[in-house]
Formats: sequence, C-alpha cells, structure tokens
Amino acid sequence: MGLVNGLGIRASETGRQPVVSAGGTAALSGYVEGLSEHRSSEWAWRHYKDVLVDLLRIRDARRIVEIGGGRFPLFNRAEIAPFGVEYIINDVSPAELARAPSEVGKVCFDIASPNPTEIDALAGTIDLTFSKMVFEHLPDTLQAYRNIYKMLSRRGICLNFHPVLFSLPFLINYLAPTAPAERLLQRLAPKRNRHEQPKFPATYDCCRVSKYLQNTLRSIGYRHVWQLPFWFHEYFVKFPGLKQCDWMVNKIAERGNCTALASYCYTIVVK
Repeated sequence: MGLVNGLGIRASETGRQPVVSAGGTAALSGYVEGLSEHRSSEWAWRHYKDVLVDLLRIRDARRIVEIGGGRFPLFNRAEIAPFGVEYIINDVSPAELARAPSEVGKVCFDIASPNPTEIDALAGTIDLTFSKMVFEHLPDTLQAYRNIYKMLSRRGICLNFHPVLFSLPFLINYLAPTAPAERLLQRLAPKRNRHEQPKFPATYDCCRVSKYLQNTLRSIGYRHVWQLPFWFHEYFVKFPGLKQCDWMVNKIAERGNCTALASYCYTIVVK
C-alpha cells in the first residue's frame, strides 16, 4: 500500500495521474502543507521516494537530476521508467559516478563550485533536482543553491533531504576528529565502510531550520521556500540509557516545535 497524500495521489500507483493540474502553485502549496503534518523522521525516510514521485507528477517533470547520487542512484530503472523522464545522476567523484548504472545519464561536477561549466549546459532545463544526505557534505551550500537555481527550468523545484546540525549525533560528528568519528559510525552502522557506503567529511554548512536561512534562499531568487523538520533518529539504539534520554529530548522538542533540535529536514525550493 503506497502513500496517499492530501491531493489523493497514491505515489506507488505509477499509472495514475495527479488529480490536479501539472505545475499548479496552489496544488503544490497544498501538498507541502499536507507533508508538514508528518513529524517523524521514520516517516521521512520511508516515504522520501514517494514524495519525489508526487513532486515530479505535480510538476509534470521531464528531466530530473539527482545531486550526489554517485554509485547508488535513488531510483532503479523499473521504478523510474513508467514516468518517461530523463534521469541524470550528478556526483563530484568520477570514481563514484563510474559505479552508477549505465542506463542513467551522468554529469560529474561539484554542485557547490562557483564556476562549474557543466551548469551552463544544464541551465534552465531541469524540472526537478533532489538529494538525500548530501548537503551536509557541501563546503558552500548557498553556492549550491545558486547553481541549482540556474539549472532549474521555469517553475522547477528542488528537494534536499538533509540532517540538522544540532541533533546530538550530528553535532558529535561535526565536533569529533575525522578518524574517531569514522570508527564510531562503523560501530553504529557496520555497512558504513569505505567499500560499501563510504563516510565522507561533513561540514553541515546551512544544515539548519530557520527563518534566516529561508529568507537567504529567497534572496537567491526562489519564489517559494519550505523547510519541513522531522524528529528522532536511530543512532543511539545500541546505547541503553542514552537512547532513552535522547528520545525524551526529541519528544519534548517535537511537541514544542523546536526546529533547532530536529534530526532531519526536507528543504524545498521553487524557482
């Protein structure tokens, strides 16, 4: 059973069309309002692909770019084929990109670079861009959003799924030296090793939920900016005591809508 959103779109039923006009601003605003009712990061992780499918259908997207997709694009061929979109994977690492499936388009450049010539080739042609746990690794997030703005087509949309710095596990990762942080991560998540799921340095630049950041993104030129915070994480499940204390902090923060202590965020911007 797939996700049913406030517009009546069931994302997993790929043959079904949206019940709203493609590209409608009112429809998009209503959809995002419906998303904001969800507060748990467990929901955010489980339904991220469903949300992306809804967005590409609402916007009638024809060309999409996954930022930082590397060796593991979010969608496989069977999932994306029914939508008839051109699926392009971006990554800063040629080695990572080389391991991506051959059926996707590939563009190698740093989304946070001030002068990537590849952006010019994509300018104004991308209907949807998205990323999952990538933006915490960027050295200049605002420059990335400037580049995304240039890539997006008229009324194009971008969704970035990223952690929030002041959630305790990410604050520890930010403050800890690289080597100890990598060892701790491998203990918490054994698959996070250099061969299966490498750990990349994290800067957490602009990984926060705030009115100031939203206004800064609007100053780039985006017509709409939404940030949807989600609370709770699973990093401390192996640490009795700490797990319960952290859960209580998250519960209090969620009830009080303390976005600074959210664990994750969907940041959505519209050109």
